[in-house]
Amino acid sequence: MSALMNSISSVLVILLMTAAGYVFGAKKWMLTQHKFFFDKYLINFAIPCLCIDGFIHNLTPELLRGSWIIIALSFSGICICLGLSAIIAFFLRLPKKRASVFIAMGGFSNALFVGYPMCRELFGVESLPYVMLFFVSCTILVYGGCNAIFAWFSESDNKFSKKQVLRIFVNPPLISAVIGIIIVVSGLVLPRPLSAFLGYIGGTVSPLALFYCGFIIFESGIKNIRFDRGMAVMPVIRFVIAPLVGALLCRVFNVSPPASSILTVVMAMPVITILVVMAKEWEADAHYAAVGIVLSTIACFVVIPVLMLFF
Repeated sequence: MSALMNSISSVLVILLMTAAGYVFGAKKWMLTQHKFFFDKYLINFAIPCLCIDGFIHNLTPELLRGSWIIIALSFSGICICLGLSAIIAFFLRLPKKRASVFIAMGGFSNALFVGYPMCRELFGVESLPYVMLFFVSCTILVYGGCNAIFAWFSESDNKFSKKQVLRIFVNPPLISAVIGIIIVVSGLVLPRPLSAFLGYIGGTVSPLALFYCGFIIFESGIKNIRFDRGMAVMPVIRFVIAPLVGALLCRVFNVSPPASSILTVVMAMPVITILVVMAKEWEADAHYAAVGIVLSTIACFVVIPVLMLFF
């Protein structure tokens, strides 16, 4: 019972911050044009600071040596979910513009904007290195695998460009993770002003990311949620199949708590928010992606406390 109450309390904190973002949108304190700032600030500046700060304060060389299993299981879990989603999309006979979005929704969880603050509340700061390692794996697969999926199903002349290939490995979060790992391995101690700066900027990620999620829910409109073909199946993949895949992989490879619990929960996060942008890029069904993001984000506040009872 105490575990359930703790998880409900933690989820309520996240829910309140997300609701604040919704209110900011309703009050017109946040506007559509502000999304550009949030995207650029979080992805290119705040998250890299968070990666470096999180690695140097929560990772040790000993823990880092054993982190390869977390990265390997993260890759494997995401790929399995993508494969299962592709099979389900085939049987649902989804049109190409929706099939690509459905597969991506089933495979990629919002490991950072919701997963990071959620795991911090549920498991404490000790969970952050594991979340960041999952995020590194997810980032590579999002820019690589997700673009490949959209390219495969695309009905336009848009192709998998050299620029998109470059983005797989040359992106600020991934580069910052490499820098953080180098600092940990080398034992380098950063000057106090720089360390404090990274900590302050990294500390803005959780609230701003949740405000951003709340604004997306407002902008998409709860009234616009429609259970189009496949939309009722997507939450089953996100909140049942994905955490089961994570839990089974951890059991098979003897990964013990807290790493196994964190990996299982982060696999069950809502649909990744960048999916709408990528869908628009590839002329896929961006509205379908937006509905999936809103639906899964709202649902996760109910699902996660229940999930904590089992994992």
